[in-house]
Amino acid sequence: MKEIAMGVLGGGRMAWEHCRQIVDTPGLQLVGVSSRSAAARRSVGEQFPGVRLYPDHEELLSASEIQWVVITTFTNEHKEWALKGLEQGKNLIIEKPITVTASDSEEIFSAAEKRSLTVTVHQNRRWDKDFELIKSILKDELIGDVYRIESRVCYSSEAWAGWGAEGMENPWRLKRTYGGGILSDWGSHLFDQLVTGVSSRIEQVYGRLEYRVWSKEVEDHFYADTRLEDGRSAWVEASNNHSLSLPRWFLTGTKGTLTVSGGTPDQWNLATLRRPYRNFSRVEHIDIHQDEFSPGFYTDFASKAQKGEPPAVRRGEVVLVSRIIDAIRESSQTRRVVEIG
Repeated sequence: MKEIAMGVLGGGRMAWEHCRQIVDTPGLQLVGVSSRSAAARRSVGEQFPGVRLYPDHEELLSASEIQWVVITTFTNEHKEWALKGLEQGKNLIIEKPITVTASDSEEIFSAAEKRSLTVTVHQNRRWDKDFELIKSILKDELIGDVYRIESRVCYSSEAWAGWGAEGMENPWRLKRTYGGGILSDWGSHLFDQLVTGVSSRIEQVYGRLEYRVWSKEVEDHFYADTRLEDGRSAWVEASNNHSLSLPRWFLTGTKGTLTVSGGTPDQWNLATLRRPYRNFSRVEHIDIHQDEFSPGFYTDFASKAQKGEPPAVRRGEVVLVSRIIDAIRESSQTRRVVEIG
């Protein structure tokens, strides 16, 4: 089996995670990494010996031996480097969110289509154990007809605000310039799960952005009430302002209820299922513990790429999630329900 040559564009914390997972995935080979930071390049060289290091992103993109490039820069730079990568004939994995706006997302996919290249997005939360459980609950109707879905990531941690190579010295997630904010960060995951995990189209959304604790430039808390075509509703929320965490999931069905423990991803480890039984109730506890980052994305990507199959995360889903995020921003500004056409 010939390994697929991979390059990582960017040298921040998420770039390091991509490097680690690529190295750990059979069928993939980490060939090169580019970073403007000499310190980041040294660190990558120490952690991943033999990988070619580039001080300039253009050099990485022009390297003929690299087949796929992973873009891990700040969100506001994704479009620029994606278009440059496509011009160099590279297939792309783009860290989520793909871009700042839905129109930019469409532009990237259209450019790839014209060149017969492939673009996918690193939606690694599709392979989380809690989400796999939710999908099975919905598919098998284990708590009957689920008419209310609540999906939340609500906790409080300086680690979220200071995520990045420079930590709180340059907290990019708290700055509009970089495309920061918790809607772009966690919203892209949560709505990707809703779009791919529920067999009904999202028709409308009413959303609110809060700028309360960590930043006045970008939201540190958002919530959105969505209505689905089949009559169900879903509440989606993320916040870094909750000193007491809320459940990660809460599903209400006609024959029972399911909840998943909340907090940071490493705490999403216990699901509780309760169903009525005669005059009593049955309670089941399900262990869904996993590491913070599931390896599922790259395992699936490598398998499909080796077979010449398209990646799991595709254009229609990615653009739809971008449009929903745009709609939440519009709804918060206008204080009106926004239709998702």
